[in-house]
Amino acid sequence: MNREFLEALGLEKETIDKIMGEHGKSVQSVKTKAEDAQATVDGLQSQLAQRDKDIVELKSKSGSSEEVQKQLEALQGKYTEETEDLQKQISKTKLDSAIDLALAKNKARNGKAVRALLETDKLELSDEGVKGLEEQLATVKTDNPYLFEEEEENTNPNFSRNGNPGKKIKDTGAFGAIAEKYKK
Repeated sequence: MNREFLEALGLEKETIDKIMGEHGKSVQSVKTKAEDAQATVDGLQSQLAQRDKDIVELKSKSGSSEEVQKQLEALQGKYTEETEDLQKQISKTKLDSAIDLALAKNKARNGKAVRALLETDKLELSDEGVKGLEEQLATVKTDNPYLFEEEEENTNPNFSRNGNPGKKIKDTGAFGAIAEKYKK
């Protein structure tokens, strides 16, 4: 959504400012979540790099000592296991971020509530996005439409009381007859 689009609809500047402010709030919350997820990923990747560096350093210092070799093998096993765990955490963080972004794009009112209705174990992150998410979101939207903001059909709001302000409507009821007497 951009300001030019709203101006083209003929909305007043004050109304556009309010709409843009609310839109900015929702976009900012999604950006914050994405930045937090990226910071987590960066931290985990730096830990992996440090562990790899430690292993190389121990290998170079180990020489031929059997005790050091056993310690090195134990550390290697531990680091391999931790690396796998960290890779799983990174994948989960990326998947969670992708789901959050998709929920924001689909204008979910409460991401936690919608997420609870998704079968996240069936979702898989790929280069194209999250496989299976669109189908699940379509089902959730159909079953629980109140969890998503509705698309407005009328893009030009009508603020007049009787509809079209240019059209005169004559009241023919009892009140209309009495009102006609006093108009003259």
